[in-house]
Amino acid sequence: DMELLELTELQKVLQDFATDIRDRYRDVLANNDHIASRKLVDSIKTQVVVGDNYYDVTMTLEDYWKYVEYDTKPHFPPPYAILKWIEVKPVIPRPGSDGRIPTPKQLAFLIGRKIAQEGTTGTHDLAQTKDDILPWWREQISQALGHDMENYIRKLVRE
Repeated sequence: DMELLELTELQKVLQDFATDIRDRYRDVLANNDHIASRKLVDSIKTQVVVGDNYYDVTMTLEDYWKYVEYDTKPHFPPPYAILKWIEVKPVIPRPGSDGRIPTPKQLAFLIGRKIAQEGTTGTHDLAQTKDDILPWWREQISQALGHDMENYIRKLVRE
């Protein structure tokens, strides 16, 4: 009777893992200066689901996380997005070769042109965070499953 199998230890460990990866990813984003608007950092939510024959830890984030995480090919980014980023970061314009300081719109154009030529380099922060902590957590998950199994067997023997 599988009703007796309660994955309470597993549930607890997965919850701790979800919290750990969320907090570490937040820290890494902060240390790499990717918290201009705090929108990405504040959007990070985790969810743990333990089903009958599977378990799942999911993380939801602001859609643009993938542009921070992964390299992008040369493309023209939307000018309004760059303008907004210049405002919240804030980007301090330096005088050009003519000695004049570019307006925010001009700066957005220059940044957009550079991205159109070169694309962007991703930080791979989330992948790095996951790779750093997963081996240790795998061990914890394995032990938790073992404890849950022992408790299940104890209940079976008692019945």
